[in-house]
Amino acid sequence: MITLITRKEIIRTKKIISSELTKIQKSFYDEEALQYYKDNKEENLYWEQFDCLKNKEINHPIFTKIIGLNHSDINSFVEHLSAKLMVLFQTLKITELVVIAYLKLDFFGDRENNYKFLKKSYKKLEKIVGNQVYKEAFIIDMGSLSDFIEILFWTKRCDPNVAEYIFLFDMNEQIQLCLCKYGNLHVTEYNKEQLTEGVLKELGWTIIEGREFDNFSETGKIEGRRIRL
Repeated sequence: MITLITRKEIIRTKKIISSELTKIQKSFYDEEALQYYKDNKEENLYWEQFDCLKNKEINHPIFTKIIGLNHSDINSFVEHLSAKLMVLFQTLKITELVVIAYLKLDFFGDRENNYKFLKKSYKKLEKIVGNQVYKEAFIIDMGSLSDFIEILFWTKRCDPNVAEYIFLFDMNEQIQLCLCKYGNLHVTEYNKEQLTEGVLKELGWTIIEGREFDNFSETGKIEGRRIRL
């Protein structure tokens, strides 16, 4: 099941999630950008994005890493990634995830991009939210994981107009995942490191050190990706 939920409700009830969003919003807050919005009489639109800017921060131990699957067949990647994530979540006893962007931004980007996988993903997302605009959050269970990973992978890969960071937090706030355009996962664990190198290796993941690169093309060019001007 995929449930729609407001960002305000997540922020109110999930203190670590709220704190992490506050930290990243503070790092992206920019006076020059704000002035641009003011000059165009759209200051309210800027502040709408930064809905956690003044919230309380929590300090706790964090453990970060980037992990990947060394899987180069893009046609089977979503299925493979979803299966591996299912096992990872079972290991951590995770049954539900919160999906939320770092700023309050639309999950829909360039609807004029007709790349078939992106177009299919936006149609799926539109069916889930019942609209062509959605700036809130989701709660997803494991039965819906594959469907949402498909949407997330293709929108993040092919549409740079969507939010730069879309996070998956578990409901108990143990871990945060962010899927990048290359198909890798940027992982942050809170308070306790459970995904050690040994655990990840056993589960079939590789820890990525150094520069990331695209897993699905030799040139590095991402098919279907375009910037809307």
